[in-house]
Amino acid sequence: MDACWTWIIYNPSLPVTFANGFATSTLPFWPRAVENFTAMVGAIGTGKVPHLNHRFVGDSPRLPVRAIPRFGTVTLTWPENLASASLTRASPTLAVISTGGDEITVILKEWAMPVVRGRQRGVRTRFICAYCGASRDALHWIDGAWRCRGSACGNLSYGCRHHQRYCTAIARRARLRRRLIRVRPGSLKAKALRKMIAREERAVLAHLERVNRDLAKRSERDARHRRTNS
Repeated sequence: MDACWTWIIYNPSLPVTFANGFATSTLPFWPRAVENFTAMVGAIGTGKVPHLNHRFVGDSPRLPVRAIPRFGTVTLTWPENLASASLTRASPTLAVISTGGDEITVILKEWAMPVVRGRQRGVRTRFICAYCGASRDALHWIDGAWRCRGSACGNLSYGCRHHQRYCTAIARRARLRRRLIRVRPGSLKAKALRKMIAREERAVLAHLERVNRDLAKRSERDARHRRTNS
């Protein structure tokens, strides 16, 4: 007889209930926060909130491959009843996902991790997307189906890739500074990182100079046409 239970993930922010002596919880889900945008006088642009033309990974319920049981059936739920799925391990290489009466069979790919110092580091398992055939660590509930985040499938993107697109050198400089903290001072790697940081700082300064030049041209143009920002 197959066992049936509820997947347990501890999260202090989620309510925990007790049924038959077992603590149960729902899978975490953090949708995109709505930004409180305030239009500023004299700002560059239209002054309106830009249209969101990208769908992010955090906008859809996520089904990680580690939720697949080794045997039996697992029932998963997400907050606010966004999705509910029942997972069954049909075989070591197959998993059946049942959502709202619709079932889909997903292939599981396994391979051994590299052996380090004579020790086996375990086996890695990934989904094979049923729509595009890509190998993924997780599937997402997109438009009523479990798909991967690939551009040819679910077309989801990470939100961090769309932050500060006006000057990508800002994020690169911050990332390089975090790497510099973890290396030994005075080493060749530290010297190389400092050179890369200096290059990104020059790119940031060039961007600021370009912005100031554009603002100066706008001010001169408005002065010629006797316009003000009031």
